[in-house]
Amino acid sequence: MQFAVIMVIVIIILFAFGWVCEVKSFRQNLRNKIRASYGQKPDMKSQVPDYKNAAIYYNLTKKDFPADELVDEITWEDLEMDRVFQRMNGTVSCAGEQLLYGWLHHLPKDRELLLQREKKIQYFDRHLKEREKSLLLLYSLRKDPVNYYLPEYMEQLEFQKIPFLLLCKLLLCSLIIMVLCAVLTKSTLLVTLAGIQFLINLTVYAFCKTKYEIQMEALYGIVRTVKTANTIFPFCQEAMGREEARKVTERLKSLKDISRMVLFLEQKKQVRMSGDMIALAGDYLTGAFMWDFILYDRTVRLLLQKNTSFLGLYRFVGEIDACISIASFRKSLDFYCVPEFTSERILEAERIYHPLLAHAVPNDFRLRRNIVLTGSNASGKSTFIKAVAVNLILGQSIHTCMARKINMPNILVLTSMAVRDDVLSGESYYIREIRYLKRMLERSMGEHPVFCGIDEILRGTNTAERIGASLSVLSYLNKRNCILMTATHDLELAEALSENFENYHFCENVADGDVLFDYKLHRGISKTRNALCLLKTMGFPEEIVQEAERRCKSVNKAI
Repeated sequence: MQFAVIMVIVIIILFAFGWVCEVKSFRQNLRNKIRASYGQKPDMKSQVPDYKNAAIYYNLTKKDFPADELVDEITWEDLEMDRVFQRMNGTVSCAGEQLLYGWLHHLPKDRELLLQREKKIQYFDRHLKEREKSLLLLYSLRKDPVNYYLPEYMEQLEFQKIPFLLLCKLLLCSLIIMVLCAVLTKSTLLVTLAGIQFLINLTVYAFCKTKYEIQMEALYGIVRTVKTANTIFPFCQEAMGREEARKVTERLKSLKDISRMVLFLEQKKQVRMSGDMIALAGDYLTGAFMWDFILYDRTVRLLLQKNTSFLGLYRFVGEIDACISIASFRKSLDFYCVPEFTSERILEAERIYHPLLAHAVPNDFRLRRNIVLTGSNASGKSTFIKAVAVNLILGQSIHTCMARKINMPNILVLTSMAVRDDVLSGESYYIREIRYLKRMLERSMGEHPVFCGIDEILRGTNTAERIGASLSVLSYLNKRNCILMTATHDLELAEALSENFENYHFCENVADGDVLFDYKLHRGISKTRNALCLLKTMGFPEEIVQEAERRCKSVNKAI
């Protein structure tokens, strides 16, 4: 007998030791992974990001910000900001991913907000120990699909209450009364009635449990977020302001009760997942007393009073994750700078480049007047405008620019670049483009300055009307509160605007039948064209090339 007891104890000890070693090994592997991935460029080809889930928090909160602080959908699509987000997204939690996605849409006028963000970014870049501990804790939140919907769940909390709560309480009271009466009287009839009541309760529990499984999961996600905020807080206080730390402390205190209440439900969930038949039987036995639903409803009602506190902690946890991701993104760049803001309508940069280009060619420029860009096809005009626009967004949202130095105003960014026909709405290319331009005209009338990036203005119509209308639109914008950068193939348009606009161009060299681009910004209007040369380079039949050259000469003579 003693030998059997000793063997059981030894087996338990070995099992516990193995479990501890496994956990320790897992945490060490995770720590190594965290350390190795910091400052590395993500493999964007292997990633399959879910932008829809990443956007949930932003879509819920964007109503709280002024319209002239938000990057609109047209600009976001034009600049391929989803790919820019993917390039910098090293977050490990849903909250971090959603906060980072939302930050890239918001260009706050409040400089203090950016300075607070910068303080956290620098803190986690310089403190390896605190960064790794924070990321280990953030990993526990995971990127489970249900966790992305926590902000939406909290937004709709009023509708998450149990509608049949009164029925649950009646069934609970009936079962307790029946069981007590049966035990006290030992009546066969009452025992039978108690058994029937138990089966009724069990049926209701089994039927409703499946329906409320997702809501239960949301509660577990809420508790995990609160726990993570509680354990991560000590590592972050140094990076926070006194007022921010005070608010986090208050929010953690106010949500203590919720953590305790949901602990029972979370333990039951772990039991169900274990697959232990005895444990599963126990789950249904306690479920027949409707305690799960009653406790769930009590938690939801308490959360209704603490809604603001939870969302504050959700933001706090997400900000830590997002700031570490930004710090890692900075480390992965060839070079970057923190923007210098000016109250004047001036934009100047040294060695500015686009974050998505593997071998980007940096450029310098100083914009005192609005700019017209000319140049041949594929010479770099559109990419340069995108580089400037993307850097204006990143400078104001995550305090990070791909340049050696940049001076910029706080400015709304609007573009009209990747215009396409919309078959579903029946809008032609030209209709969509003038709609895009109209929003620029409207925004430029306000007090807040606007950056307008336009590629090939009004190319959806004939040459004469295009040049006339473009000249009018651009001259009108030049008088408004905006910084304007437009690219065009129409040299006549560039010359007509040269009195009030600065002219820059990109050029190329033709050698041995090949077209070579330097992607450098040059002053003045482009004097070269390469469309016909590209036909030849790409292997078009000589007959087509010669006929094109002949027709081009005829058109030029006519003009």
